[in-house]
Amino acid sequence: MRKNIILLMSVSMLFIIGFVGTFKVPVFAAGQSEAERCTAVYVGKELCEEGTAIIARSEDMPTGVNNKLFLVYPETDHSGGFMEYYGENQNGFKVKIPKKTLRYTSLLDATECGDGPYYSSCMNECGVAVVGTVSADVGEEYAAIDPFKEEGSGIREAIIPGMIACQAVSARKGVELLADYIDQYGSEECNITLFADRDESWIMEIYGGSTYAAMKLPDDKMAVFGNQIMIDWVDLDEKEGFIFSDNLKDCLAKLKSPVKDTKGLYHLAQSIDPGPRSTYSNMRTWRGHQLFAPSSIGEYSDKEFYPLLFTPEKKVSVIDIMQLFGDRYEGTEYDMSKPGNEGNRAIGTTRQSDVHIIQTFADLPKDCCHLQWLCMGNAEHSVFVPAFSGITDTYEKYKTDTDGSIAVNDSYYFLCRSIAAIAQTDRKFLSKGVKEYNLEQEKQMLSSVMEIIPTIKTKYSVSKIQGEEFVTEFSASIAEDQYKKAQNLLQHLLYTQMNNQNDLANDENKIQFSMTDIPD
Repeated sequence: MRKNIILLMSVSMLFIIGFVGTFKVPVFAAGQSEAERCTAVYVGKELCEEGTAIIARSEDMPTGVNNKLFLVYPETDHSGGFMEYYGENQNGFKVKIPKKTLRYTSLLDATECGDGPYYSSCMNECGVAVVGTVSADVGEEYAAIDPFKEEGSGIREAIIPGMIACQAVSARKGVELLADYIDQYGSEECNITLFADRDESWIMEIYGGSTYAAMKLPDDKMAVFGNQIMIDWVDLDEKEGFIFSDNLKDCLAKLKSPVKDTKGLYHLAQSIDPGPRSTYSNMRTWRGHQLFAPSSIGEYSDKEFYPLLFTPEKKVSVIDIMQLFGDRYEGTEYDMSKPGNEGNRAIGTTRQSDVHIIQTFADLPKDCCHLQWLCMGNAEHSVFVPAFSGITDTYEKYKTDTDGSIAVNDSYYFLCRSIAAIAQTDRKFLSKGVKEYNLEQEKQMLSSVMEIIPTIKTKYSVSKIQGEEFVTEFSASIAEDQYKKAQNLLQHLLYTQMNNQNDLANDENKIQFSMTDIPD
């Protein structure tokens, strides 16, 4: 599976010497385990304060360093007709794609990660966004009925968003394309993918080597879930708003005790992955309900199959979703800061390599209808920066690749990770000020975004070229501004950390880092 890296030296020391050298760190192979999983979010457009649908995901790794790039792949008529895996154990496995492909943005792994691009969030010129994937598991009985393909012989999460974004012209078409790929090649993994366009959003779950289910998501519901399959009661004969593999019903019928009601509806999650649920994943799902619809949910239980979809008790802003991805069960008995809770799996794990939140504006031109809020690092201490799907290029600091396992200068990723690494050394004195500063920046950026929506419409009404030039310049400008502010934040944070290091007991003479310590 993925190759990952451990940072062995203090980030503070790295900056003491001016961040001009590089520190080599070892690379190790890691199989996919519960330490390497993600969290996903969906918000229907009727629930969102900004009037947009939202699909989102954190990419969580076994360790704290996994350099990410944000690029634009241009439209091409010479793709070669194939997209190839070249990560671990893939043996040059290829999937067929059109020779003429669409332009799309992609958040992908740097070269140093050693497992190919690993597309994770894509937006294309036809107004399709793909976020994937959330790894999950199935029960042993189901796995025996529909076994996964051997490594190097089937579809794998690393390629799914790019494979779909380079050709899909609608969210439903994206689902149909992925279904066709599973029918043709089979799947190596159990994964969950989210799709969106201006009109609708979809979720697709892959259960085995050949089975899957996809469902159109309602505009008046939201979802938060960890690494577990979530689609519940379905009529497998229903065609409107659902897509099922042809053999799913037969596979479910082979189970000894599938969960089925008197009307013939199957509960897919309970049938395919019987409880009790894993605390590692299920508690994150519970936390989503507990934060947004607290009166609808009780105490946490592994026995509970929390529903995929629920209704929040008030409107949800994209700012709320940013805060969710940094959540560490604050205010509950599971709070990660309390003694004994260190082993809990929070949504806001320090092992987030990035978080991507995509808002869809239904009234913008389709090639510019998505706005991605990109957090290069873990959401607890890293800022979310916006970019529209209509961009033709990305800010230069997003493109800093690395040759080997090193921390490098001029990198958006390593700048954000450095701030987080320092803040996490002493949450009592360093964390609060960083969080407050980033939140204030995010609110200001959201205000700027909402203010320019009419201008984007005007520019595109004149010409597509004018529209693209405007959103490309806007997205690059705001990214550059936030990069400089993050550099400023880092230097003041680092000073406070240094100043607080002493041999005195009981935190004597330590000072609290505050956003007011950061001059404009």
